[in-house]
Amino acid sequence: MANPLKVAVCGTGLIADVKHIPAWQKIASKAKLECICDLNEEAARKVADKFGIPKVYTDFAKMLADEKPDIVDICTPPKTHKFLAVQAMDAGANAMIEKPMAMDVEESDAIIEARDRNGVSVMCCHSDLFYLSFMKARQMIESGEIGDFRGMRIFLSTPTHYITAKEDHWGNKLPGGVIGETGPHLVYMTLPFIPEIREVGVVAAKLLDEYPWSPFEDYRITLRGDKALCSITAAYTSDEWLCQVEMIGSDAVLRLDLETQSVVKYTRDNIKASTAAFSQLSEAGQLLKNTFAVGTRYATGAVPSSHDLMCEQFTDSIINKTKSPVPAEEGRETVRVLKEIVDQLESKYPQPLADAAAHHAKADEAKSSAA
Repeated sequence: MANPLKVAVCGTGLIADVKHIPAWQKIASKAKLECICDLNEEAARKVADKFGIPKVYTDFAKMLADEKPDIVDICTPPKTHKFLAVQAMDAGANAMIEKPMAMDVEESDAIIEARDRNGVSVMCCHSDLFYLSFMKARQMIESGEIGDFRGMRIFLSTPTHYITAKEDHWGNKLPGGVIGETGPHLVYMTLPFIPEIREVGVVAAKLLDEYPWSPFEDYRITLRGDKALCSITAAYTSDEWLCQVEMIGSDAVLRLDLETQSVVKYTRDNIKASTAAFSQLSEAGQLLKNTFAVGTRYATGAVPSSHDLMCEQFTDSIINKTKSPVPAEEGRETVRVLKEIVDQLESKYPQPLADAAAHHAKADEAKSSAA
């Protein structure tokens, strides 16, 4: 077997610690994680000790020069993505980039240009595309199981304590607020089914006054394509996790739960009592079958995480010289659509955004004075 590809992870925060690093270590025979890089050396060394990673860097350029990695996995905040990705690709590395790929379309284009200039590959970490339930639904739709695709709905509840309640969380400081952190997931889940989004609509509400650094905690978004719509609810007002997706077809409807990994096919072509009863029995049976199958796979350790699949598929694409599982163009389109959402928020709701920005500025000034 050929030597494994050499991997370097840049950024050692939560997403690297919990998702990326464990995923790389599971495929060490194909891609071996040799080093990590972070400006915070103490934090980086803790992560290195935890996972047995041999080398730690605080200088990204030095890491690239010394290690010459085949893959650089960028797990830093979005404002750094373009700079780090271009530098990595100019050094000959393939780049795996956490979402959103960049801050704007211009940065996205710079990443695409660096990829083409250097003949390397880019993988956008659109992790929800790799949930087992989402992949199964895509296969069902592509095989015609629900007839013609007509539209979709996404409902996301992210617990308030995850980002919104944390004053210093970088997600609250993004343009448009917390939607800048989780919004890319909502957009890129739409793109496989509505690849060209022609029109964007958004309504938002500031509901939790106890978090003045957060401009909004509830977003309702519409994405219109040529022949289909996606309706999105993104709520940050509850302590509950929930992500459900409905796919509407001419002959059936699919309902996905991205946490339980269930996929249920609904067929209810009339509203007679007998039809509804049979439909409900079918749905219950599908849920029980899903629960048993997924539960068995979890119990036996046979369920790969979405990040496991991303890392392995990207590695395989490099080894086999095939297309990236999520190319930079998809990252660019996600960034473009999210920018339209943010632009509408800034136009419709300038005051909540200004209030949140003023709070962050005051907090930053207080920290500078204390230092």
